[in-house]
Amino acid sequence: MPGVEYGWPLAPVPAVARPFDQPPFRYGRGHRGADLVGGVGQAVLAARDGVVVFAGPVAGRGVVSVEHADGLRTTYEPVTGTVAVGVRVARGDPIGVLDAGHAGCPAEACLHWGVRRGVRSTSEYMDPLVLLRPRHVRLLPLPDPWPG
Repeated sequence: MPGVEYGWPLAPVPAVARPFDQPPFRYGRGHRGADLVGGVGQAVLAARDGVVVFAGPVAGRGVVSVEHADGLRTTYEPVTGTVAVGVRVARGDPIGVLDAGHAGCPAEACLHWGVRRGVRSTSEYMDPLVLLRPRHVRLLPLPDPWPG
């Protein structure tokens, strides 16, 4: 499972306006990403090292997609991209600036952050917030005797 190699695509850590909602089937209703509260013109950051595989408009909105070594592809929209296809980026590098216009956003602007695994015909959407969880859980031993 991916882990601490991923970071937030906005700084400081944003509020989540709308979480991921897994569709019941491939083309079913759902929310294939997480909407993060930001501000117009705020820097959008690469969540992990990777290569830019798309930067341009889709249905009138700017989109940037980054392919990562673990086979995941993160997408960021609505964004005015500042990177070109083929450019290598590191975690935390600016890849664009946030635009207004994401439907349902309760703030000035929201970044729709998505992640897919697999090739286009068999791709699976995942909850991008899972990428931020630690890879390994470390449990501490219980005190003996137990307090109280």
